[in-house]
Amino acid sequence: MPMAEEHSRSVLEVAAPTSSQPMTVRAAVLGLLMAGVVGFVFPYANLVIRGTRPANTSMPFGTIAVFFVLVAILNPLLKLISRRLALRRGELLVIFVAALLASAVVTWGLVGQLLPIMTGATYYATPENGWLELFGDNTVEWLAVQDEYPVRAFYEATRAGAGVPWDAWALPLGMWLLFAAALAATSLGLMILLREQWIEHERLVYPLIWLPVQMVDEERPGTLLAPLLRNRLFWIGALVAIVPSVMIGLRHYYPFIPNVNLRHSVTIPMQREILILRLWINFSVIAFAYLINADLGFSLSFFALLSAFETPVLRLAGVGVGAKEIYSAGSQAVSNQAMGGMIFLVGASIWAAREDIGDAFRGLAGIAGAPRDPVQMAGAACLAGGLIGMIWWLNASGLSIIAAVLLVFAAMVTFTALTRAAVQGGVPVSRAALIPQSFVLHALGSGGVGPRGITSLAYSFAWCADIRVFLMPFAAHGLKVWDEARARRSGFLPIAAGAIAIALAVSIVTTLTMAYSRGGVSLSSWLFSGNPRAAFNYAAASMQNPVTPSLSWWLWMLAGGVIMWALTGVHMRFIGWPLHPLGFAIAPTQPVQDLWFSIFIGWLIKSWVLRYGGYRVYDSGIRVMLGLILGQFLACAAWLVVDAITGATGNMIFVY
Repeated sequence: MPMAEEHSRSVLEVAAPTSSQPMTVRAAVLGLLMAGVVGFVFPYANLVIRGTRPANTSMPFGTIAVFFVLVAILNPLLKLISRRLALRRGELLVIFVAALLASAVVTWGLVGQLLPIMTGATYYATPENGWLELFGDNTVEWLAVQDEYPVRAFYEATRAGAGVPWDAWALPLGMWLLFAAALAATSLGLMILLREQWIEHERLVYPLIWLPVQMVDEERPGTLLAPLLRNRLFWIGALVAIVPSVMIGLRHYYPFIPNVNLRHSVTIPMQREILILRLWINFSVIAFAYLINADLGFSLSFFALLSAFETPVLRLAGVGVGAKEIYSAGSQAVSNQAMGGMIFLVGASIWAAREDIGDAFRGLAGIAGAPRDPVQMAGAACLAGGLIGMIWWLNASGLSIIAAVLLVFAAMVTFTALTRAAVQGGVPVSRAALIPQSFVLHALGSGGVGPRGITSLAYSFAWCADIRVFLMPFAAHGLKVWDEARARRSGFLPIAAGAIAIALAVSIVTTLTMAYSRGGVSLSSWLFSGNPRAAFNYAAASMQNPVTPSLSWWLWMLAGGVIMWALTGVHMRFIGWPLHPLGFAIAPTQPVQDLWFSIFIGWLIKSWVLRYGGYRVYDSGIRVMLGLILGQFLACAAWLVVDAITGATGNMIFVY
């Protein structure tokens, strides 16, 4: 094992205490209270202030900023008043887990996309697009709000004092919350079953949670702040990220401020093809790339470039690569290869954890001699119950059983692969290589899915199409932080369920109240317009221009799986092989295409530091990189506060 990789694993491990502790009542209460705060503040920031989105990545800057205030300001004040009042390390991490899980569902992760899609087909229907004829009779009554006044008022605002017409929303919201519960149970259950394999056997590095864990590490019980927060290198790194972020925000107010452009693009002409390469600088992504294994950082950059060149080169060679589908990684060739790689990646992960998963299900079934770990058995129950609930719900919404199974399969493969990219590769945001709806349509054809099923697929865009935020990586990181807190494992599921439920309730009320008082179209042009239009335009096109199964479509996917298998075998057998297979499956996705240059910078810095500075310099560099993360996150959060006070909108510092 390389020395740097060993250090990557030990940074978190050496700090944690060795014995588990029961979760305190005040930690649970404060965690659930924090979930409610997230449910209100994050939608408000996303829809009213419209600056940098506080929950648009798998480690939301809004959650980190709130946690920083707690550990660096409020808790030290409590220590000064009375040591007994101050929150202990484990309690702080439990609160962080609750806030983290709440962040997954309050905006882009579910509620922000769901409510407009529940109303979009009715509001945006016109005689020209024919949506009423296409979807009206094919929409199950409880899938959507279809009464004209509640829908129109949702987008255009109600009369003063009219409020939210809850009667119109009660049934569809209740049914969607049943689905949300099944989806959450599936995601939490699968991550619980994979926890031991990923954390204890493979010992993945989980770079996204290094900062919050190190922020509460106590060198001595009597200190006010963790060693990291007293480290000069840490604050130098923070300053490097804060200065340009402040200048970008100031320019929104004062145009004479010099422009700090962190998002450049290079156009490369290739005969009749044009390739656009993004050279975006994102400080937190540079830092995450510094923390991961060097060959993985290189591979993410390498395969991002390779997949970007693949489509134009194949076209110039006369090879048919197919058109790019909505939200996909690229042309049919690129997106299907990446999806094939994801299927192999997830299959290999499940196979590696087969003993843990099998023991959990055997224990749940009461088979004699099977280990009876209550937490693992609860994970198995959540996974089984969640999958059954999702398939039942999707079948009731209009999909056949086989179509529902295929949709859930493709969604879970995508979610699990992207979660692996976050916990192993430090990729903070990602997108599907191929949306699950396309997987279903190309497997069965438009005729096999049917108009009612295609309509259901349109509504499923609310949770598995424009995938930037979803629960599974939050659950994986939450489980790792829970281990670092050394809290009893049995406490995780109750706090997770409570935080998600409270965040859903508060964010739904907040979003509906803002929409009916201000008008949804004035809150977010994408979520309230582009998002539902994309879903139902996709469904309409699938009905009017039917999709038929194609052998070539599946051959690209098979090729991706074979390449992933070969890369995995070579990587396992040859020491020094530079290409990590995870890069092949993840790098073609759109956010990695946007951020590949920052990943490359992080890898390059790490390589130079290890070569010319050695282990000690690399160790010091970790503090600088953690500072970069905090500096960027605090700057984005500070501008949201400033913009809220001044009434400014649209001051977006970073896209991700």
